[in-house]
Amino acid sequence: MNKKVVIVEDDQLLGIVLEKMANSLDLDVLEISQTGSGAVASIQKHNPDLIFMDIQLADDINGIQAMEQIRNHSNAPVIYITGQSDLNTRKRASQVQNSFFMIKPVNIHDLKSAINGVENPSA
Repeated sequence: MNKKVVIVEDDQLLGIVLEKMANSLDLDVLEISQTGSGAVASIQKHNPDLIFMDIQLADDINGIQAMEQIRNHSNAPVIYITGQSDLNTRKRASQVQNSFFMIKPVNIHDLKSAINGVENPSA
């Protein structure tokens, strides 16, 4: 059975690209959300095995804030995929348990490595 993923990305085109990458890695994309509040609802509804999360989103809840709320009901690994590489953002993101941080643009090989990294953190 394929792992289930929810993608949270405010850029619609990039969301589609991430969906295609996920599908080629045998992941089932359950939903693509563009907002932090939508992400919280979507993950609560679908209970995915994995989350791809942008940090800058289309509403007033950023990806880190959304993950802090999501952690109340899900410990699914999260891969932050963001254009924000400043130290403060990275530090705040790393405080969320079971997370991995990637800088845009990402390619399928880096994404696969990140998935392996969050699924096998000691490897």
